[in-house]
Amino acid sequence: MILLHMEENTSLRPQPELHLRHLTGINAQTGDFPPELFGQVRQALVMGMDQLASHSMGAENVTRIIFMLHDTTGFATCFPLLNDLFGRTRHHAAPGQAV
Repeated sequence: MILLHMEENTSLRPQPELHLRHLTGINAQTGDFPPELFGQVRQALVMGMDQLASHSMGAENVTRIIFMLHDTTGFATCFPLLNDLFGRTRHHAAPGQAV
């Protein structure tokens, strides 16, 4: 008789999805929105990154981000922040393929 210890290979199973919703630019200390859109977006991203970190994830795990803005004035000033956080280009390789 041969006894084998079998373990399930979980590396082939995709990670469960995590949806973060209702992130706002409200400053937790003051309860107010920063006056500029850049500060609001930055605050919402900080909150999102903190939530991702609590699940052992980071910006590299983000596949989509949706902004719902009342007024887009000043949104272009956020592009460098978004580029720094998420990178200019995301390359996704097929399993087993080097990027």
